[in-house]
Amino acid sequence: MPKIVDYAKRRVEIVDALLELIAQDGMGAATSRALASHLGVSNGALWRYFKGKDDLLAATYQTVLDKSNLRVARAIAGRTGVDAVLAMMETFFPLTAELQDEAKVVLAFWGVAAMNSTQASHGNPEMVEWSDEFAILLKEGIEAGELRPDTPADALGNILMSVGTNAQVDYVFRGDDGAARLAEVRQLIDSFRA
Repeated sequence: MPKIVDYAKRRVEIVDALLELIAQDGMGAATSRALASHLGVSNGALWRYFKGKDDLLAATYQTVLDKSNLRVARAIAGRTGVDAVLAMMETFFPLTAELQDEAKVVLAFWGVAAMNSTQASHGNPEMVEWSDEFAILLKEGIEAGELRPDTPADALGNILMSVGTNAQVDYVFRGDDGAARLAEVRQLIDSFRA
């Protein structure tokens, strides 16, 4: 009788293993052969679950995005205005080992996507969504009297997203977790206090 395999579960296991490999040794060392060895399967067994390495990396990136969205939702739950903005901002900084590992995956995916017209054409809608969420929270801060009425919420939301993204780049290339930059973000927001 053939072995029954939970397809979705196996995909998750492969994605988790790739996350571990990228975190441990970087994207360059995360070859399909290394991944198969890490999982204790043949190289060909990986591709029953994914169309190729780009598909696997896209699924891994999506896993990181899902975790990020969950982190953001938890961070801002029950918070409003500036408090929520700062809590959300912290979720983008690689201040923990898990977030540092995820930063490596994000940058690896962006590198692949930049060279792949199909993936690049999808853009990064999550960046727009997160920037918009920052703007909404900043507008709450304006309405609550925490921030001045002339605070450029939309522009500041975009800037905060750029700073959060850059924090991941800085970590991957310089090993900087961004704690000092997070303090600068607080100063920037404080400059708009009412």
